[in-house]
Amino acid sequence: MRRLFLVLPLCGLVTLALSLPAGGSAAAPPTPVPAAGEESGASLTRGIRSPEAVVASADGDRAWVIDAGAELVHELDLQRGEVRRRIPVEGRPVAAVLSPGEEHLWVTLQHGAAVARIDLAAGEVGASLPVSPEPRGLALSLDGQRLFVTGGLEDRVSALALPAGRLLWQARVGRGPSALALTPDGARLVVANGLGRSVTLLSAATGEVLEHRPLGVASLLRGVALTPDGRHAIVTHVLSRDRVTTLQMERGWIHSNGFSILDLDQPGHRVTLLLDTLLEGATNPNGVVVLPDASAFAVALAGIHQVALVDLPRVLALAEATAPEAVERRAQDVELLRRQGIARRLPAGGEGPRGLALRPGHDELLVATYFGDGLSVLDARTGELKRRVPLGSPQELAPAVALWREGERLFNDGRLGFQTWYSCVSCHEEDAGMDGLNWDLPNDGTGNFKNAKSLRNVHDTAPAMWRGVRADMDAATRAGQRFEGFLPEEEKHAALIAFLSDPPRPPNPYRDGRLAIARGRLVFQRALCDTCHPEGTFTDQRPHDLGLRGPDDLHARFDTPSLRECYRSAPYLHGGTAPTLESIFREHDPRGLHGRTKDLSEAELSDLVAYLKSL
Repeated sequence: MRRLFLVLPLCGLVTLALSLPAGGSAAAPPTPVPAAGEESGASLTRGIRSPEAVVASADGDRAWVIDAGAELVHELDLQRGEVRRRIPVEGRPVAAVLSPGEEHLWVTLQHGAAVARIDLAAGEVGASLPVSPEPRGLALSLDGQRLFVTGGLEDRVSALALPAGRLLWQARVGRGPSALALTPDGARLVVANGLGRSVTLLSAATGEVLEHRPLGVASLLRGVALTPDGRHAIVTHVLSRDRVTTLQMERGWIHSNGFSILDLDQPGHRVTLLLDTLLEGATNPNGVVVLPDASAFAVALAGIHQVALVDLPRVLALAEATAPEAVERRAQDVELLRRQGIARRLPAGGEGPRGLALRPGHDELLVATYFGDGLSVLDARTGELKRRVPLGSPQELAPAVALWREGERLFNDGRLGFQTWYSCVSCHEEDAGMDGLNWDLPNDGTGNFKNAKSLRNVHDTAPAMWRGVRADMDAATRAGQRFEGFLPEEEKHAALIAFLSDPPRPPNPYRDGRLAIARGRLVFQRALCDTCHPEGTFTDQRPHDLGLRGPDDLHARFDTPSLRECYRSAPYLHGGTAPTLESIFREHDPRGLHGRTKDLSEAELSDLVAYLKSL
């Protein structure tokens, strides 16, 4: 591998992010329908085993591995180290919780907008409860009568009465909630807002928002766990320093990786600590679990294929001793935990560790390895790998599928980057989305921050970047690899292109309401929106000046973004200044150049937005 020791400011993985239009599918009049192959990324990889999460039985004899790629739940006999049975669960299962009596396993279906109830005696899905789109994290009340689940697309947490699934309450939280945990007394929910740089505390009884707690420059929040006494929460995340120019990557200049400790009894309290070391980043912290005796906790480091074991009492003492004015200094010290011997990083036993669970009564840590096709069993005290439990025989993939899968692996792999400070995921999520932040990439001058774009369906809307400085996705992808610190290698480049050409994504939940969509399409045409956003790719692939140049912008003309999948790519415009689609037209069109939308009635605007969200 040929390494570049100087980061080239003309290139960028973030550059790639900021330059490529949001993905999606074309619309067919009068009602938009998925374009051919719209969900082929999901169908292409269906059957590739991709362990996302794991849950263990109370006696430690069994475990259930949640397999997002193959859409299976693997029930394991941990005593014998083998798979007992496999239960099909369609809709990309990503997380699970076991009922108190262990009769049921509740599983979130990220692409199914539902929670499935698996009846473990029968070994099949017994019911499917509809929930807010793109569910992920979930928890059960202490009596097993209420289910709490995040809805990542609409920024909600819902409480359902079991077994029927009647909605008890729904609460609006921060953007993209990804995980949640119930306090041991059953009174509060701690919600990690994956794209919101915050944690929301809710009343479990009523859904009342008790506190919305900022976490500084935290980004891509992925895991949350509570100490046994319920006083402290541990939230894992990337730290994205998006207010600096991306001129270097050393020492966490752009991204660093760690967790925040929150004292739930002190409003606003937060101390962030890093799991990086001086010369090696701890890319993409994911799942977290606390040992029952509160002696330590474990964090899955998905991008470097390691697990960090952290001394919990010493972390709590460090957090307690951190004065408010020292919080930011702590969050920048990449050597603190290593220097004080508080954290150790050890091999996870497989690639892409994400979900963690403890095996009761055995002092063992179970690690679901997304790219490792199995379960690692580590000593929970020492981190030593005790054994691997494969989920089946090695899979033989067709060449095109194997290339796609290699691209997905590289996209998630921090080892592709210099000193493993970050991976592609650090700005684009695991499925090639976006972090919702503004970045300053020097390839078009410095000091002009621009919003990150989704990478879904970026292959047919050249040029790339807001200023169009990359000719196409090929050039942008090569620039992205150079930004990570390496010269592009043709095999890796081809794999990344294959993945970015067709990443899996959830189905669009906004294609109902045919009348509103049909009316909105007519508004779209009357307002001349299709002049710059013609049906098909929904971009003319040309730069335009709409009077949106800000005080820090070096240019006035920006590339026309595709409107496909715009329902999930907020905030909008090159500076990320429009939080909603409605606000683009009502608040961010100073010269009336954004189509003939100035005089739209509220009903017409509502129909237009319904059409845009359906694309």
